[in-house]
Amino acid sequence: MVEVTSTIGIFFFAALLEIGGGYLVWKWLHDHKGKILGLIGGLILFSYGIVMTLQPADFGKVYATYGGIFVVSSIIWGFWIDKKKPDKPEIVGSVIVLIGVAVMFYFPR
Repeated sequence: MVEVTSTIGIFFFAALLEIGGGYLVWKWLHDHKGKILGLIGGLILFSYGIVMTLQPADFGKVYATYGGIFVVSSIIWGFWIDKKKPDKPEIVGSVIVLIGVAVMFYFPR
């Protein structure tokens, strides 16, 4: 149970770093904010890559699983930061993705 909790925590922390860093780069380029925002975003994105190495599984399995976590995290980010309430298909799709992630990463072999 400890491994499941720690891997989930790492996945969501990595998603926060990737989405947050990407958001800062987006603000810099898309909204013409300062270059320092882009630099900070780039450093945060770099740290996301380091955090993902903390996962105990193989690269392909980790990144395939992370894809599902990223989908759900992006919808949560959109709700909290962009104030975009997810619609029913987004919620249903997120649940489906999380079920797939759980089967793929945590199902006993």
